[in-house]
Amino acid sequence: MENSSDIRDVLERIHELQLQLIELNGRLRRGALLLNSQTAAIQKNDAAFQAATNEYNKLYAYAKQKELEVTHNDQNLAKRKEQLREAKTNKEYQALQLQISADEVARSVLDDEALEAIEKAENYHQNVESAEQELKKSQELFEKTKKKYTEDKPKIEKDIAAVNELLKLEEVKLPHDFKEIYDRLKRNFSGGESLAVVENQRFCGSCNHQIPINSLAIIMQKKPITCSSCARLLYIPKDFVFERG
Repeated sequence: MENSSDIRDVLERIHELQLQLIELNGRLRRGALLLNSQTAAIQKNDAAFQAATNEYNKLYAYAKQKELEVTHNDQNLAKRKEQLREAKTNKEYQALQLQISADEVARSVLDDEALEAIEKAENYHQNVESAEQELKKSQELFEKTKKKYTEDKPKIEKDIAAVNELLKLEEVKLPHDFKEIYDRLKRNFSGGESLAVVENQRFCGSCNHQIPINSLAIIMQKKPITCSSCARLLYIPKDFVFERG
């Protein structure tokens, strides 16, 4: 570079653009993660709804079976009462009376069981309705999130492309000694934040590691140096004042 004092401004601008890319890529990643999370919630709620529906169907089928048993018992009872009217002997008459009494006791028990089964099925149906509501809510939330993500994604990708173009324009301004280190760090940090500003006159803005005096002196001389802790390329802010001791 013709004016070595410009290196600070170039590094600062590159750092700003890196942070913008991190934020933009983070928005894309968070949107995708949110959709995945909501998809998992839908699957979970759907499984709960199916389980509740299956359980209700079992309870309903049992209640219907009990109602059929009541009906069958009533049919048998009516048949025996008819036989009672047609009984030809006292012995036959007494036997039918005993059977009718037993059927009437059974009828009472079956009635109770049928009513209990019906009530249990009806009460459990609230679980089905609740599970269905949760499923619908998760589906609606997913569709809402998907719509927003689908609308936002092209805009974010366009912004990412624009920032990358600006970054390239700044990167070509780096002198050779800086460029060599910068390119290596950019690969190591996978396009993330590979630079760090010196904060509070002495500390790395990324990891808060204290920077030695001799390293600060090197930075002041417009020479490249990295943080001994996080390995990021260091630069100084505009208001930096070099303090010895």
